Amino acid sequence: MGSHHLLEALIRAEGSMAATVLAELGVSPDAIADKVDEIDADATTDATPQETAARKMELRVDGDEVHLVFRDEGTIGLTKAVQELTGGGPIRATGPLAGRFVPLWTQTNQLLMSLLQSLKPEGEAEGKDVGKAALLVRRVLHDRLRRRQPPADAS
Repeated sequence: MGSHHLLEALIRAEGSMAATVLAELGVSPDAIADKVDEIDADATTDATPQETAARKMELRVDGDEVHLVFRDEGTIGLTKAVQELTGGGPIRATGPLAGRFVPLWTQTNQLLMSLLQSLKPEGEAEGKDVGKAALLVRRVLHDRLRRRQPPADAS
């Protein structure tokens, strides 16, 4: 979570000192959201090298397969090196390599469960005692994801 998420959550914390100050300065939630979308997070101190690489990733479903796509140069280089050592074809979780894929499977499923929990509408979130700050951040993350999604194909 970056400082921009906190900033968007602060202005939405109705009645808070931060929201009041920002409103009195003439700053609106929409103005903050628009400016956050405009600025490249990778050009700020919020972005670690790992986050910059992760922003190039994509996770999608194609039929009955899930594709995890990495686009950063480091991962591409490492994958090519391993692929060369394993015969040049796809790297599969078979034989002696099967156990090496377990952490990837585990972490991917944990990530998906975490995303699912974070993106659920407020009333559906597990643990009804979720704090006000967590709800505000969840709302901001949900709004940002919605703003950043490309429009559905209208075909």
